[in-house]
Amino acid sequence: MSRSGITKTDVQTARLSLIARGENPSIDAVRIELGNTGSKSTIHRLMRELDATEGERSDTLIDEELNSLVARLAHRLKGQAQEHVDAAQARLDAEKKELQDALQATQRQLADLIERHAAQTTKLGTQTATLLGTQQDLQKEQKDNARLSQAALDTASRLHDKDRQIDALKAQHLQAHTQCALLEERLHNAQHERQKLQERLTEREQQNRVLELILIKTEVALEHARSGQPAPAPDQD
Repeated sequence: MSRSGITKTDVQTARLSLIARGENPSIDAVRIELGNTGSKSTIHRLMRELDATEGERSDTLIDEELNSLVARLAHRLKGQAQEHVDAAQARLDAEKKELQDALQATQRQLADLIERHAAQTTKLGTQTATLLGTQQDLQKEQKDNARLSQAALDTASRLHDKDRQIDALKAQHLQAHTQCALLEERLHNAQHERQKLQERLTEREQQNRVLELILIKTEVALEHARSGQPAPAPDQD
C-alpha cells in the first residue's frame, strides 16, 4: 500500500542514489527506490519541479551532492565490511583457542601415558632380572643334583618350588608385555592425534619436536625392554 506525503527531497535523494549506482532514474525506478511509495503522477510532478530547479543549479553544486551521497554510501559499505572482518576474526580466534586447548589436552594425556609406560618398563625390567636369576639358580641346582645324589628327594622338592616360581614370573612377564602392547597402541594413537594438530597449528612446531623426541626415547626404551637389555639412562637436560 502506497504512503502519501512524499516530498521533493525524498524524490531527489532516491534519484541521486540511482544515478550514483549508474541506473536510469525513471519514474518507476524512483518509486521502487522509495519503497514503492507515492503515486507515479506525484513522483512525475516532483521530478519535473526538480528538473526545473536543478536546471538553475551549477554543475559544481550537483557534483557536491553526488560526492556527499557517494561518501555516505562508502562509509556505510566500509562499516558493513568491518563488521564482516570482525566476525571472521572472532571465529578464527575461537577456532585457534579450541585447537590450542585440544593440543594441551593431548599433551597432558601423552605425558601421563609416558609416565605409566616408564613405570611398566621398570617393572618389566625387574621381573626379567628376577626370572634370569631364578633360571640361573635352577641351573645351579641341577648341577648340584648331579653331584649330590643322596639329596635327590630334597633337591626335587626344591626344583618343584622353583618351577612354580618361574611359572608365576613368566605369567607376570607375559602380563607386563601385554600391558606394554596396550600402552604402545595408546602412544600410537597419541602420535596420530599430535600429527593432526601439527598440520592445523604450524606455530606449535617446536613443541611437537619436543614430543617427537620424547616418543623416540620411549620407543628406544621399549626396544631395549623387548630385547632384554637394560634401558639407557635418560638424558639430563
